[in-house]
Amino acid sequence: MADNEDDLPERRAGFLAQLSATETIIVAIIVMIALAGLMLIGKGFYTKATAELFAAEKQVASQ
Repeated sequence: MADNEDDLPERRAGFLAQLSATETIIVAIIVMIALAGLMLIGKGFYTKATAELFAAEKQVASQ
């Protein structure tokens, strides 16, 4: 009964601490590619929004 109370709680190692150096590098590369893709999607939305804004301004100016 008292045996379990004296044990220290086990510390869980982080996810990256369990990986080898090569696996960590591969995970970092995958994360960088995913972030680059998200940045490209965001740039596309920004470009589309500015194009629509300029088109609306042009339409208002021509009236």
